[in-house]
Amino acid sequence: MASEVVSIALETVRDLLVEEAKFLSGVSGQVNEVQAELIRMQCFLKDADRRQLKEETVRNYVREIRRLAYRTENVLDEFAIEVESRREGRGIGKAIKRSACILCEGRALHKVGSEIANIKANINSLTTSLQNSGVIEMSIEGQSSSNAMILEQNQQRLRQTYPHQVEEYFVGMKDDIRQLMSFITDEETRSHRVISIYGMGGLGKTTLARKIYNHVDVQRAFKAFAWFSVTQQYNTRSAFRDVLKQLLPEQRKDSVERMEERELVVELYKFQKETKCLVVLDYLWEIEDWKCLSPAFPFAEANSKILITTRNQKLAEVEFPYALKFLNEDEGWELLQKRAFAKRYAKDSENDPKLEATGREIVRNCGKLPLAISVLGGVLSQKNSLHEWETVNKDVDSYLRMSEGSKEGYGAVMQVLALSYDELPYHLKPCFLHLGSFREDEDINAEMLYLLWIAEGMVSSDHRGTEDTLTDVAERYLYEMASRSMVQVNLDEFSTNTRVKSCYLHDLMRDFCMARGKEVEFLKLLDFRGGKDPLSDSSTENFSTPARCSIVMENSERHDLIHNDSMTSMALEANGQLRSLLITAISTRWPWTVSISFPQVICDSSKFKYLRVLKLEAYEFKGSKLPRGIKNLTRLRFLSLKGSKFDKLPSSIGRLQYLQTLDIRASPSNMGSIIVPNVLWKLKRLRHLYLDIFHITRKGKLSFFGLSKLETLMGFHKDNDDFKDVSELSNLRRLEAKVYIREKKEVSEILNYLNSKQHILREVQLDISYFVSQFTSLKEEETIVPFKDFFTCLSIHQFSVSQGKFEFQKVEPLLFPSNLNDLRLWRCAIQGDPMDFLGKLSNLKKLSLEDVDLVDIKMMICDENAFPKLLSLDLRSVSKLESWVVAQESMPNLSDLTIDCCLEMKMIPDGLRYITTLKKLNIVMPKKFIQRIQGVDNRGGVDYDQISHVPLITLGVPPWERYREGLDITA
Repeated sequence: MASEVVSIALETVRDLLVEEAKFLSGVSGQVNEVQAELIRMQCFLKDADRRQLKEETVRNYVREIRRLAYRTENVLDEFAIEVESRREGRGIGKAIKRSACILCEGRALHKVGSEIANIKANINSLTTSLQNSGVIEMSIEGQSSSNAMILEQNQQRLRQTYPHQVEEYFVGMKDDIRQLMSFITDEETRSHRVISIYGMGGLGKTTLARKIYNHVDVQRAFKAFAWFSVTQQYNTRSAFRDVLKQLLPEQRKDSVERMEERELVVELYKFQKETKCLVVLDYLWEIEDWKCLSPAFPFAEANSKILITTRNQKLAEVEFPYALKFLNEDEGWELLQKRAFAKRYAKDSENDPKLEATGREIVRNCGKLPLAISVLGGVLSQKNSLHEWETVNKDVDSYLRMSEGSKEGYGAVMQVLALSYDELPYHLKPCFLHLGSFREDEDINAEMLYLLWIAEGMVSSDHRGTEDTLTDVAERYLYEMASRSMVQVNLDEFSTNTRVKSCYLHDLMRDFCMARGKEVEFLKLLDFRGGKDPLSDSSTENFSTPARCSIVMENSERHDLIHNDSMTSMALEANGQLRSLLITAISTRWPWTVSISFPQVICDSSKFKYLRVLKLEAYEFKGSKLPRGIKNLTRLRFLSLKGSKFDKLPSSIGRLQYLQTLDIRASPSNMGSIIVPNVLWKLKRLRHLYLDIFHITRKGKLSFFGLSKLETLMGFHKDNDDFKDVSELSNLRRLEAKVYIREKKEVSEILNYLNSKQHILREVQLDISYFVSQFTSLKEEETIVPFKDFFTCLSIHQFSVSQGKFEFQKVEPLLFPSNLNDLRLWRCAIQGDPMDFLGKLSNLKKLSLEDVDLVDIKMMICDENAFPKLLSLDLRSVSKLESWVVAQESMPNLSDLTIDCCLEMKMIPDGLRYITTLKKLNIVMPKKFIQRIQGVDNRGGVDYDQISHVPLITLGVPPWERYREGLDITA
């Protein structure tokens, strides 16, 4: 991780040179020189990444490089903060302070200059040592050493595959073989000329390709065959020569050796055009590799076929992609038996249910990955008793690491996963290792993950486009890792652009992530759940200088984590290098927070003064207050208290001048409002602010004046926050706002802002409530919602309205674009058929009509082509609704439907039978309605055919009817 550590340091130095130029003017030349040395060091040390895992000398050099990189950050950070703090103040006091600090600034400048010179000398000395010791041999071009070349050659041999190899223990993939065979032998469809099998390492892509390559029907369908393994160090000339020699008849092969690359491409292209060929390119890694090879393949004008295996989804999608999935449990158990028991597996296992139960659990613990199951099957082949199997099951990851070990200390499975890591671009490696900060069962929120990467300097501003934010760059990083099958992602299907909602690591990929992170001293994870004490683990003894520490705990009486400051120090082993501290509490009972004492040492100890990230989630603070000493963490870039229980922020929060992200969304158990002092306007570098929707200030409204860099503002409340300031936030991209309408002009203010061309808002979540009372000037007739004006606002993605009135019958059919994807109408009066208008919202994915009153209709009609993207529909307490008509081609993507307490509704719409995408149906209606579905003795009633195709149906009657008649009708 030498190069990655230096990359992070370089990003920090670059930011300081840009943002703190006014402070560093006297030493900018020296800082630029250090930056150049760090860049040079980074280039030199990329070669050492894998070598440090087995060479103590290299590991020692890496530690020294890391120390120098952190020292560079510390010196520049400290200087900038010191100077800026002296320049603070107002009026006469400020002038006196400014005069007094001119001399101090000169001294500080001299001090930082000396420190920078010293660091530069140390870097030069280290570079010389690296060269003299032979750790890295240098040339002007920065070529790798012979040792590194040998190591790389060994890696290439591991990647070499051959078509004649036979997989002795093969299960599953029957459907995959059948589908791919149809694609390969299909001569008509041009889109199947190039087929790419993609997926995570160890899934069996090469095995599947061999099955296709050697299939008797394929052998009959093609005249010539070639198989080429695309290793990392291949060159195009050797690739073309190798493939052509396999395709050509024996008598023509000698001429191939004398051909230049251009001749090889022409001859290879010509032969495949004239002769029906099948070529397999195994282990293709990068899109660029395919671009270099593709000119030799005439897939657009011949019947020849190319079959590619890759871990890179983006590469696969260039042509026809085929995703290979994990085994199911039955297939995994079959494979484990074949490997563990060989020919006697059926007789030995069928009469032992306990052994089978343990075996199936082992399959699940392997994440149903074929390679891992096969490796553990080999381990179990030497173990005959149930006790031995249970022992293996208790520590699957250790057995996978130990089995078939290599010189690098990895077993067969980890070697395969390591190949994917080794192929990652260097800027993505720290981002991948950072995923080890999260617990194994955690669905990692993508949005927060991006902000953590940014706070740690892992996201390079060099990768930012003209209109991009660093969050956009971080999102691309995650997509890149997902496309390489390193990370699994969950998409937010309700978002307009279907963004990534969360991500997670496959169990074995996480094991690899944790193992590599520990080896390169990237992260320390302390998991105190289940009564465990990771501090007693001897494996942590030699890991004394972590840059990051992640602590996981739960609300257990036996384990009150970090109950005193001395334990905190011991747990973190802080020594001034700690950059990130994540403390996550897991609560299994109300109030959903874990009550522990705040580790005061974090605020008061100089060992934590370089902390950039502090995440305290689901945490109950003593006295429900944050300590004032938090102001001492002046280098914080990220502070999250999400889900924690507290009632106020200290005013000292305004001293955190480097803060980029602040999340103070409190726990649901928080009783009452959170007091936020009016100091957030001082945080001039703040980019992402997440407020609790129930926050208040003691005097006046919360100001955001001057927060010119703010990109995200969530939890804005117009009653408590200054709307005029929001209109001045020129960099704002995302806004979540709660607005109570008490005067008619307030609607105009909001619309004027949202429709203004002065802002660059991308996404708005707007919640409006009309408020008519004796204390407001709003009249009943003024609660009519100008919804067409709101819907034409392209920045509004989520819109919620309560207590308003809608007059749909007065509106002509929609002829304007709308980005609205989530609409909720609550306690609203509706004139006209809402389905007629809303069904034309082309991007609407979620619609909720709750406790609404239909003023002049008793029927709603969903016409053909209505709601083209709708996924979820809730109809709750829609009064006067007697019938609902659904046309055959309406709502073609609906997956989730709720009909709850629409008491006048007579029957299920017949048109639901045509919505084949419907997966969940929840109905809470009077007994008479339910019986039309259930019929007599639950055999199906007159309406059952309309919904019989839905996989999950939940039926029930309203609570008052259930209690009155003693019913409990559910299905």
